[in-house]
Parts: sequence; structure tokens; C-alpha cells
Amino acid sequence: MDSYVEALRSEIGLKKDFFRENGVPVTTIYIGGGTPSLLSDIQLSKIVGTICEVFEISLKDIEEFTMEVNPDDITPDYLAAIKKSGINRLSMGIQSFFDEDLIWMNRRHSSKQAIDAFYNARAAGFDNISLDLIFGYEQLTMERWNSNLHKILELRPEHISSYQLSIEPKSKLGSLYEKGCYNATSDEMSYKEYQLLQKSLENAGYVQYEISNFSLPGKESIHNSAYWNLTPYLGLGPAAHSFNGDNRFWNCSNLNQYILQTGMGKSCSRQEKLSIKDKFNEAIMLSLRKRDGLNPEQLREKFGESIFGLFERQSAPLLKSGNLVLSDGKIKIPQEKLFLSDGIIRDLFI
Repeated sequence: MDSYVEALRSEIGLKKDFFRENGVPVTTIYIGGGTPSLLSDIQLSKIVGTICEVFEISLKDIEEFTMEVNPDDITPDYLAAIKKSGINRLSMGIQSFFDEDLIWMNRRHSSKQAIDAFYNARAAGFDNISLDLIFGYEQLTMERWNSNLHKILELRPEHISSYQLSIEPKSKLGSLYEKGCYNATSDEMSYKEYQLLQKSLENAGYVQYEISNFSLPGKESIHNSAYWNLTPYLGLGPAAHSFNGDNRFWNCSNLNQYILQTGMGKSCSRQEKLSIKDKFNEAIMLSLRKRDGLNPEQLREKFGESIFGLFERQSAPLLKSGNLVLSDGKIKIPQEKLFLSDGIIRDLFI
């Protein structure tokens, strides 16, 4: 872990001109991508100190500094230490409040540990916490899902992210599915769970601002919103991706290769230049993931009359069918159709 931290600090130095070259300020930091709460507070302080030094920023100027944490990693002392380091927002992957489901998911924590971790974070002074839940898996009944939603609303975090379980090829679950040992949840059942999610959170005062994200008013994730707004961002560490408006970059995913190359002061990243088609499709996909939708005039201005004309022709039947709506000058997917967003968005690609 110490070797990884030093390699990461080396990469930070290699990327010192990224934001200057792209003309954007550093306003958010997000430490995630797995289990960063395995880092000691000393290792974390080294990383944060290097970020501030290299990019010449002060943490008091950072609007949002998020860290992903596992419930079983964080003690009151650890929470106090990371709060002192400048982190002001936590993202905690609870996933379920049923221990048997957590065991099936290979999660290391129990429901009690998750609840205790949340209250310990509150006691440490964290007033901006995001919790994750998963739906759409075989064992999840509507009764259990309703219970999960009741429990998370009892805790009342500022932000809730909820994702449908996906079956990834070559994963353990993917292998079980191929062997017939796992029955995928039907789209109809997942849709009912998603509808209950939307209704329960809306009744509790949460705003759905993106397909999978809900927040109390004013507590939307600033960092994640930057991705959806196509703001340039820098990713650091193995498999991390970056975007500067024209090119996408990605680091090697092998940890040992990353430590070896980056530790020697060499970049292990590759890149691709996005075509106009790529940029258009990403603008459509990311804009329509948000409840705010897309601004057609901005789309016309950015991509020109020819591409915008194609968009108008492709969106016309979707507007007529109600899969898209025009409201307040924005084109949006209605809330009740967000579960079908992949298919709707795909029909707009060029």
C-alpha cells in the first residue's frame, strides 16, 4: 500500500498541468474507486497534501471533498482523522440492510455495522453523507425492498444512490448465471422496485436529479454532476479515466504495472480523440440521464444545423409518444420513463 501511495503521488506530479492546460479550476475532489477507507489516515494525508501542493490549491476553496468508505473500515478515531484532513462528504456503500443479502453480495459488513458507521460519521461532524442501495436481484422481494427503503429513510442521509444489479461477463455472478444457477430478476419486477424507490423518496422530500441519484434539496453531488455536464476531470490511479473536452484518457488497470511505471516517473495512460459523433452521443446520453434534461439550443450551437436537424427528426416520434417531453425549454425523459432511459437515449444516437 505504501508503494501504491508513492506511485499515486508521483502521478499527481506528472499531471500537474492538466487543469491549467484545460482552463478549469479544481473545485471538487473524490477519492473512490474501490476501498479507499483501507488507507491509513497518514497515507491519506500524504495524498491530500500532494494534491494541494502540486495543484496549488487550498482545501478551503474546495466545494466538495468526497471519500468512499466501507462501513466496517471506519472507526470514530478514523472518521475524526479524515474529517480533519479536509474531507467534508462521505459516500457509503450499504447496499442492503439484510445480512443474508450482504453475505451473498460478498460484502464484509453487517447491517448493524452499517447503521453504527452512519451514526459514528454523524458524531464525527459529517453533515453530508451519501448511502447506496442495490435493487433488482433474485433474493430481493418487494417486502424486503420496502423495508430497505424505510430503514434508509429513518437514517435520512443527505444523498441516496440506488442502482439495479447488473450481471457482468466473467464475474462470479455472470458465471453462475451462465450455468443456470442464478435467475436474473425480470425487467417488470425491477421496474416495480424502481417505481417504489422513486415514490418513497419523493414522499420523503428527496429530489431525483439523475436516473440513479436522489438528494435533499441543495445536496446534489457537485462532483458527479460535473461528469454529466461534460466538465473536464482528472482521474488518478489504476484504471482511472480522465476527460479534457476533446480526448479521453485511461490508466493501465494492473496495479503492479501502475506502481512500476508511475513510480519511475512514467505515465501508463492511453488516450483517444473523440469524434464529433462521439461527443454528440455523449452529450445526449449524459444530458438525458439528468432530470433537468438537455437544452436544444445549446445542442444546436455546439454541433451545428446539420447534426441538430438529425436530432430533431429522431426526437420527433419520441416526443409524440411521450417518451420525451419539452418543458421549460428543455427536452427531458419523464420521471415515469426514466427506467427505460437506455432504450430512449439509444434511439437518439447518430
